Amino acid sequence: MQPPKELLFSYFAGQATTVQQKVISEWLAQPGSREVYFQWLDEWERSFPQYAPDVTSRFDEFKQRLDSGTDLRPQYRHSMPYEPRPLWRASQWLVAATITAILLGCAWVFSEPLLYQTIVTGPRQLRSIHLPDGSTIALNSHSTLRMPRIGYGWFSRWVRLKGDAVFDVKHLATHQPFVVETGTGLTVDVLGTEFSVRSRSTRAEVVLRRGRVNLRYKALNQPTQQIKMKPGDRVTLDERGTLALNSRADTTRFAHWRYRLFSFNNTPLREVASQMRAVFGIKVLLSHPELERRRLTGTIRAGSSDELAEALAELLDLRVSHHDENIIFSSTTQTPIAQ
Repeated sequence: MQPPKELLFSYFAGQATTVQQKVISEWLAQPGSREVYFQWLDEWERSFPQYAPDVTSRFDEFKQRLDSGTDLRPQYRHSMPYEPRPLWRASQWLVAATITAILLGCAWVFSEPLLYQTIVTGPRQLRSIHLPDGSTIALNSHSTLRMPRIGYGWFSRWVRLKGDAVFDVKHLATHQPFVVETGTGLTVDVLGTEFSVRSRSTRAEVVLRRGRVNLRYKALNQPTQQIKMKPGDRVTLDERGTLALNSRADTTRFAHWRYRLFSFNNTPLREVASQMRAVFGIKVLLSHPELERRRLTGTIRAGSSDELAEALAELLDLRVSHHDENIIFSSTTQTPIAQ
């Protein structure tokens, strides 16, 4: 029901009761009521203007002031001397620049952990990682794996490795490649396969067990080298940046460190010491150059560097000691170093 115009006028003037305001609200919810509402609002505003200036009298006053020559400029009792000020003081610029530098620095520092996930294993720790695409990574001790937190499997499949890892990569219907980067400049591109990567300092090694991979190596100011690997291939990168392909690598002992198995095939003791340093992150010293030429063949199961050192000492008839967190091998005829 449409309320009378007088009720609306009372409402516009702010004199409507609560009940009248409710009646008007219910009426406004009906179709077509708003058009009538605004027509009456315009009529009310014309009948009751909020401000009615006396134009005639004010014009007469202004004309009298012109005829009398009165200064029309505003008069001030106190005038303040004008002092030009710089728009922005040097100290304020310095504060703003410092705050900006701090904010940019914080953004750079905290963007790394927000964008990337980093997995680190200790000297005696193994870890199995299951990726969202169904691929798995076995990470050896004393290793670091970095991968994006957002977009993995959507935009790319990319990881960065420092240390030792075995990759079992699942092939996707989209044929999206899986990329492993190392700090040595060596990059592994695969679709679906099983392979191991070792990246320590300036050296690297890739062993392919099944499938196919493409290696890319980019040295400073040098063209990119590429090698297509087949199952059984082993590629090494030495400290001089030289790639070497061995097409008849022994993959029967493929990454035995996953099971804490250490296999040696006529291996010099100096290379055994290097493997212990790479796996356990400890330094192994040989007390005499003659010991470097001692060779070992066999497989040893050891869950720690001490277990492996004791087993090696027993097999090679050596004495093992510790000094400053280093493992030292010496012959049984030498005086042991004080622990």
